[in-house]
Amino acid sequence: MQTGAEVILFPKHARQPQQFKQWLASILRTFQEHLSRQGLNLTRQREEILRCLMSADKHLGTEAIYDIVKKKDPTIGRATVFRTMKLLQECGLVAEVSTANGRTKFELKADRPHHDHMICVECGRITEFQSRMMERFQDEAIRRQGFVALWHRHEIFGRCRACMKKR
Repeated sequence: MQTGAEVILFPKHARQPQQFKQWLASILRTFQEHLSRQGLNLTRQREEILRCLMSADKHLGTEAIYDIVKKKDPTIGRATVFRTMKLLQECGLVAEVSTANGRTKFELKADRPHHDHMICVECGRITEFQSRMMERFQDEAIRRQGFVALWHRHEIFGRCRACMKKR
C-alpha cells in the first residue's frame, strides 16, 4: 500500500531531472502534433497545464490544476484549464478518474501501463493498483461473450486502511 503519493509515474525514471526533460519533450511533441491537427498552437498556458499534470503526485481536478498554474501565471483562466484538459483527453495523454463525491479528477496516461483505482469514500484518496488476475478474468469474460473491448475503467469504492483505523 502506498503512503504519500497517489500517482505512480511510469517510467519510474521520469522523476529524475534529465530524464524528466526528455519525457516532457516527448509528451509535448505528442500534444503539439494533436493541437496542430486541430489548427491550434501549443501555448505557454497549455504547456504549463501539462507540466502541472506531469509533476503531480496525486490525481487533480480542474480547480486544483487551475490553482496550481494560476500561481505561476496569473493571466490563466479557468476556461483555458477546462479546454486544455479536454484537448489532453482527446489526444490520449490524460484520463478521467471518478471520485466518491462525483467530481472528476485527472491523471496523466502517457507512458503508464494500464492500472485501476481504489477510491476512499471518506478521505477521497485514490490508490492505483495493478492486478494480472483481475485482467485475466476480464479477458476471459470478454472472450466467452464474443465481446470486443475498446477500453475499460475499473474503480473500486470503499474505505482506505487509514479511514478504517479511525472507525
